[in-house]
Amino acid sequence: MNEWHFPRPALAEHYLKLLNLGITSSLAIIAPRRKGKTLFILQDVSPIAQKNKYIPVYASLWQNINAPHEGLILALEEAIEAIDKRAVISRLLQAKIKKTTISNELLGKMEVEFADSPTKPTNEELAYLEKLLSELEKKAGKKTILLLVDEVQHLATSKKFDSLTHTLRTMLDKRQGSVKTIFTGSSRHYMNILFNEPTSPFYHFVETVPFPELDDKFLAFIKKTLAEQHDIAVTLPSLSRAFESLDYSPYWMMKLIANIVTFKMTVLEAHEHVLQLLEAAEGFESVVKKLKPIDRIVFLALCAEKNPFSIELMEQIGRETSVKGVAANVQRSIQRLSENHLVSQIHRGKYFIEKPGLRRYLIEAKSAPEGT
Repeated sequence: MNEWHFPRPALAEHYLKLLNLGITSSLAIIAPRRKGKTLFILQDVSPIAQKNKYIPVYASLWQNINAPHEGLILALEEAIEAIDKRAVISRLLQAKIKKTTISNELLGKMEVEFADSPTKPTNEELAYLEKLLSELEKKAGKKTILLLVDEVQHLATSKKFDSLTHTLRTMLDKRQGSVKTIFTGSSRHYMNILFNEPTSPFYHFVETVPFPELDDKFLAFIKKTLAEQHDIAVTLPSLSRAFESLDYSPYWMMKLIANIVTFKMTVLEAHEHVLQLLEAAEGFESVVKKLKPIDRIVFLALCAEKNPFSIELMEQIGRETSVKGVAANVQRSIQRLSENHLVSQIHRGKYFIEKPGLRRYLIEAKSAPEGT
């Protein structure tokens, strides 16, 4: 649905300018899932890159969650085949966009983010990966390859992927002039392990760049498109309230718009329906069941950017739970929240919320009458 794509050319050009300056050959974009990273690099970065003599190659490491090397191999094979057939690379990217859009429609259960049977690539597969990149490099001629690697944090989730991580770093290191890379990731915790841990092959290899939240310009774009293309009038304040409640996610916002257009719902009706979809897709009910009472208190405190070790919070824990409000118990709670991928702590005293929508779910569940 290109009519609904909100372009961000200035941001795409900024990223490419950073690569063109030669200060770094690799960038990393980190943002939670459903923030629009994939469609941004496919629909905004790639077309501009092509105009600047790049050959964009998109690879998702979630193509096969147990064998991420297969996603890289397939992407390089497809790019080589497109060049051999003199096909337009943009057509290949459009197919990727269509596939991504279709896969995003598969709701009703949580998406698998971690391998249940991780497979270590064979030496032959790693050698083949190196061979493919060399072949593509030759076919590219004077053009630069722009490798777009989606969900790269997956490499840090299993020791079985270590050999692939080492191979990929070596491949890119040898080709910093002819191959440039934009990585995307949806877990700050695993991206930190991959790029900032001294033992990682990618230690200090990548420059992390911010991926700003969409703002009122995006909402004005939606309002205008609804009016001009569908003769539907909505107000900016109603869109703004819904967007904030949906964690500023363009994916869920477009679900809301789809309900308005298809079923003639009001913004409020569509918002309530999409909240239910979001909660089901994120598995909030099962997540909450696993949380201890202290974990709920600590999580909400972190969401509100409160000090989890404050006297006030300690006293609340002592009043409302069966455990003592002491630092050791709070620290164990934070550890559990991290292990369940609900929060990340990259810097001392700085916490990132990985599932912002859970805050609203917890608050609403707490305030709901018993028996509902």
